Amino acid sequence: MPVSKNRICQVVASINENIGGPAHSVTNLATQLLKNSIDSHLFTLDYYWHGSQVINGNFNLHSPQATYVAKYFRGWQPKAEKKLQNLAKNKLDLIHNHGLWMFPNVYARHAAVKNKLPLVISPRGMLESWSLKYSWYKKKLAWLLYEKQNLNSATLFHATSIAEMKSIRNLGYQQPIALIPNGVNLPDLSNHIDKEILTKQFPNLAGKKWLLFLSRIHPKKGLDNLLNIWQNIVNKFPDWHLIIAGSDFIGYQTKLENLVTQLNLEAKVTFAGMLSGEKKTCALSNADLFILPSHSENFGIAIAESLSYGVPVVTTKGTPWQDLITHDCGWWVEDNKEALKNALIKAMKLSNTQRQVMGKKGRILVEKQYSWCFVGKKMAEVYQWILSGGTTPNCVHLV
Repeated sequence: MPVSKNRICQVVASINENIGGPAHSVTNLATQLLKNSIDSHLFTLDYYWHGSQVINGNFNLHSPQATYVAKYFRGWQPKAEKKLQNLAKNKLDLIHNHGLWMFPNVYARHAAVKNKLPLVISPRGMLESWSLKYSWYKKKLAWLLYEKQNLNSATLFHATSIAEMKSIRNLGYQQPIALIPNGVNLPDLSNHIDKEILTKQFPNLAGKKWLLFLSRIHPKKGLDNLLNIWQNIVNKFPDWHLIIAGSDFIGYQTKLENLVTQLNLEAKVTFAGMLSGEKKTCALSNADLFILPSHSENFGIAIAESLSYGVPVVTTKGTPWQDLITHDCGWWVEDNKEALKNALIKAMKLSNTQRQVMGKKGRILVEKQYSWCFVGKKMAEVYQWILSGGTTPNCVHLV
């Protein structure tokens, strides 16, 4: 008699491409679980105005179109909740919720509790100290109304780094925590992507070495610090150009563009907007150095992606990337202007060959520790343990 598959549903607020990281990490997880004998489902709202949904596999997608009300009230859509309730009642064994503060995250808890299903929660960096302080007054209300109860209901937490695991414990939660990083799709580096894909649109990039930032445009990313540093050092490196690429949902890019004007950097900084597909591949394939000056990251998928393309990285200790030092593929420095400036100067002074050697070490690191094959297998083991017991997986940390 065949063994029935575990039926697992990922719940996330959105997988529309302009949302960024979670759209890719959650859908890739759902896809990879199919290869681990799991009946894989994904529930989300379709915010079609944020681009096409990222669908990269044959998982079971349940995606009501977001309403006008959902757009402005954090995904509030009662009819969508009813669909998730029905799905949980008839077709699921476990619900895995990704993120906090949105109503689909509340619906995940409601569906799990009502149907007596285990609930796994991935905070996705939203319990980090910096994130909790940002717009704290709104989060305080949400915490009292529903988020505290959501977290109390978790059977297990999933953390992508030791730092995130500590943040969860510091808030007093005693549930088991699975420490599993985000995964990365490994690109084929043998296919060269010509710089002209971007230089035709952004002529200032032609003939320059590229310092690339590719992530969400948000205050926590430290871009104001980066621009002030860039103004201080760029004249020493006239053959370099800073590219700032990513989605902007709060209008923060306008403030950064004004800062660029104040610092007289218009010819030395390019805002490339949200890059996807061939343009994103072009940026990562041709970057000479990657920069993520964040104040806080639970993982920093952009770092793993850049390393997968063989690009060395400069980042702060606001990210959990000590691996950059351990594996000699980048710079991991204190979150202040002086430390970032010194790291950038060191990185940009290296020869192309020296940076390429570091980049190759980063690629090897990603292949060994951050491939989706590795991540999917670990997560499947955790689900199996929750549902059937047995030996505790080595990635699970008990109190």
